[in-house]
Amino acid sequence: MNKNLIFVLFALLSYLMPATAQSQNFKIDTLQYQGTAKNIVNLVILGDGYTKDQLDDYAEDSKQFTNYFFSIEPFKQYSSFFNVFAIRTISEESGATHDCKASDCVHGDTDLSKYPRRYNKFTRDHAVPVTHPNTIFGSSFDNGGLHRLVVPQKNERIEEVLKTHIPNYTQVVILVNSPFYGGSGGKWATSTVNFKSNDIAVHEIGHSFAQLADEYWAGNQYAIESVNRSQTAAANAVPWKHWLGKDGVGIYSYGGKGSPSNWFRPHEYCKMQYLVAPFCPVCQEQFVASIKQKSSPFIAVKPVLNNVLTLDSVQKFTLQLAKPSPNTFKLVWSLNNEAIAHDIDSIYLDPGMLNIGANELKVIIQDTTDLLRDPKYVNHRDSIVWKFNQLKSYELAKPINTWGDTLETCFGGDQVITVKKPIAGLVYHWFETLTAVPIGTGNNVVIQKVSASKKYHVIAHWKDKHSVQSEVLLKTLPKVEKPRDIRVKINKKKNKVQLIIQDKVDARYNYIWSDAAGKPIYEWDEFNGEYVRPTGANNMLVLERTATGRKVYVQKVDKETTCKSDRTEVIF
Repeated sequence: MNKNLIFVLFALLSYLMPATAQSQNFKIDTLQYQGTAKNIVNLVILGDGYTKDQLDDYAEDSKQFTNYFFSIEPFKQYSSFFNVFAIRTISEESGATHDCKASDCVHGDTDLSKYPRRYNKFTRDHAVPVTHPNTIFGSSFDNGGLHRLVVPQKNERIEEVLKTHIPNYTQVVILVNSPFYGGSGGKWATSTVNFKSNDIAVHEIGHSFAQLADEYWAGNQYAIESVNRSQTAAANAVPWKHWLGKDGVGIYSYGGKGSPSNWFRPHEYCKMQYLVAPFCPVCQEQFVASIKQKSSPFIAVKPVLNNVLTLDSVQKFTLQLAKPSPNTFKLVWSLNNEAIAHDIDSIYLDPGMLNIGANELKVIIQDTTDLLRDPKYVNHRDSIVWKFNQLKSYELAKPINTWGDTLETCFGGDQVITVKKPIAGLVYHWFETLTAVPIGTGNNVVIQKVSASKKYHVIAHWKDKHSVQSEVLLKTLPKVEKPRDIRVKINKKKNKVQLIIQDKVDARYNYIWSDAAGKPIYEWDEFNGEYVRPTGANNMLVLERTATGRKVYVQKVDKETTCKSDRTEVIF
């Protein structure tokens, strides 16, 4: 076969090969991982203009951006809703394209060797050299007649890298390895690594993630209605009407030269206008709404939801949730539309609570955050449902005591009896077994000042059903007698007072001294410089002598059981 024909065929085959077959695999840094990708906002960072030798710079830049991103509200509060991945994309050459044809481009050369390698403080009007590096995404300045408008040109390459590495991305940030000021929004939030780059990237995410408008006047071509820009000034008609009068939210004209006064914004100091500002309440609300739209608080649930269940024994139902910080979620668990638990992430369910036939266990989440005011967001609910098909009726399971059927208790002390794995929705009634006198209701009961061994029992109730009783013995340990013979010895020369317990020494016991408020007076550990619990008998206490009378108290302690006697008062 002709060699030229072979070459042509080879070239044709290479051209027809799928992009994925030609695509390069890059390393992925996982900067934050919260859970399964389908329920979480997947924030993906790509680098443009970073050579193979500059990947450490890219790693530094992507980490710095991530840290900054989660320092800004509302991302700080909703950080658990995000995964963050940085794909280490490699360019042949470093930097970005500068044609310097835009009217605001300042011509000139800049000796970058005189400046720190990262985050040079170049302002908008700094001299920019004309450059045309070969980069993976072809990011360039001078778009739309604005030098600072930096846009990646190789969109198909971006799509290819994302499809190959993280196809289920939610938001993409492209960091361009140029020290000069610039960035853009649109489908890909883009920013250089200028010293204002983090703010630029976050501002641009406002456009691409939350569809926020600029609150500075960018030109008539961008004059469209948005949640934070309107052509009406009517208080009952602006998109942010629910925020008026709160935290500086009002109706403000864009105004100014080249900025028509017939368009209005909600705030005078917002990151959509000034990079150094925080996001205003209206923009923060839109971010929270977008996060909720693009994710789910239910990262994982057990048992899985894709089957109709049948319960034949007590079973645990668990939620793994993405939560705001501080947590503003209100949770309601309901069984067949009857609330059985609130604000907990897991419950136990008893088959004795189910009807024969179809049943539903449902969890509803409402976010009560102050960042939301619009009723369509405030009234939003997230929910999941487990379905059951019960073939027969079951009795309620017998309650199990957490620590078994016997609890040892100090004489005169308190004890708490608790149901192990309490069932959501059941009511537990507690009784003294011999007298059948109810002593409490709930998952546990406190028995105070126990002076004799007694048996108690608990019964679970659900509607017209009740369980078999479960019994527990509170076994009272021997009473520890309080110290009685205490000698007070005064050393006037050293201005000290010695308190000495005269009881016969017994290695099983030691003593705890305390003030009138019950605060322990511990031994001073010279070596560690702190007060510590005594290891020895502690049957002598040395104090500074005072001019007025003083009281201290002492208790005898059984070191084996930690039971204590009543307090003995010492006056000196």
